[in-house]
Amino acid sequence: RLKVQVRRKQWYQRRVRGFFRPKTLEAGYLYSSSDLYHALESTSLDSYKEYIEQLPIIDPPEIFDMSQNANISYQKEEAMTIITTILEVQPRLMSGGTGKSSNDIVYELADLVLSKLPEKLDIEEALPEMFEPDSKGRINSLSTVLSQEVTRFNKLLEVIQTSLVNIKKAIKGFAVMSEQLEAIFDAIVVNNVPTMWADAAYPSLKPLGSWVKDLELRLQFIQRWMEVGQPKSFWMSGFFFPQGFITGSLQNFARKYDVPIDALKFRFEVLPHYRAQLDVATEEMADKEYDDNAYQTPDDGALVHGLYIDSASWDDDKMVLGDARHGIMNPPMPVMHLLPDPEYEPEEDRYECPLYKTAERAGTLSTTGHSTNFVIKCLIPSDKPQKHWIGKGTALLCQLSQ
Repeated sequence: RLKVQVRRKQWYQRRVRGFFRPKTLEAGYLYSSSDLYHALESTSLDSYKEYIEQLPIIDPPEIFDMSQNANISYQKEEAMTIITTILEVQPRLMSGGTGKSSNDIVYELADLVLSKLPEKLDIEEALPEMFEPDSKGRINSLSTVLSQEVTRFNKLLEVIQTSLVNIKKAIKGFAVMSEQLEAIFDAIVVNNVPTMWADAAYPSLKPLGSWVKDLELRLQFIQRWMEVGQPKSFWMSGFFFPQGFITGSLQNFARKYDVPIDALKFRFEVLPHYRAQLDVATEEMADKEYDDNAYQTPDDGALVHGLYIDSASWDDDKMVLGDARHGIMNPPMPVMHLLPDPEYEPEEDRYECPLYKTAERAGTLSTTGHSTNFVIKCLIPSDKPQKHWIGKGTALLCQLSQ
């Protein structure tokens, strides 16, 4: 909470500095990209009243140095709030007609979710060579990360399956509908992720339907990793705990070159290629290889994909960050090579872009010492100064909210 307050204070300070500085005293200075907001040269009180009267009732995003996408995001959030409220107050039982009752809907959805998710991930199915120790008796750090991910996902699967089996029994009258089960029932009716599941899962803002599809993709990603070995590019968004993957990549490099892990920094190299995990999963389900001929597995570090840009876009021609395009809310980030480098000194033309798990951005410090939302600071190529992107709140996201 303190970190959130500090960030808000910093944001307000940046906004104030934009309005109160010597340059604003120059004749013809504009406070925004349009000529709507400017200082009047007149000293007449009536002229000031007239100017204020013609200003819009709702301030456009441009006055806060934001794009029109900020207004679209606000309107979408307002619409979703209204829809959620309507769903929450609707009657739980149908009074007649051919419509299904809430009991029928929840029972069918419980069956559907149970049929889509595996009972568990079995680490024993993983390729044995991934866990063979090196000459010093050390196992590949990313194989350790895989084992930890399997454990975390299995705990989540157990929570989901146990609760759905119990709620099906309660609907049929074979078990008591406890307060906990009723909370799950109510959440499923309005397409929300039950609190019990969210507490056992990774941070996410998705509604229930999208959340289950996302979980399916994550499980397939881990299962594929176990069956065929490390992927050419890692789906950063698919990790339960992405910080573990980052630490594992650094540890592998540190062991290989016998350097202290604390001395390593990541060099972020953006490749001119895109990779969507849904496309990868679709090809793999059809027993086909996804077209990876565009790039090779690096000798050091790791390729990652699946990230989204918030409040900006990617210029494929210049290979740098670009301003957000109207109507395109969260464009995908190209594949990136995370290359550990003990001697890396960041270039001046790099934006220190924070990577978050969700669009909420705010998080708390967990018992592991990591934030529950912030992942890592990515140094992204840019042809604009840091303050330009900081003012717009530009960041990378592991997943979208829909």
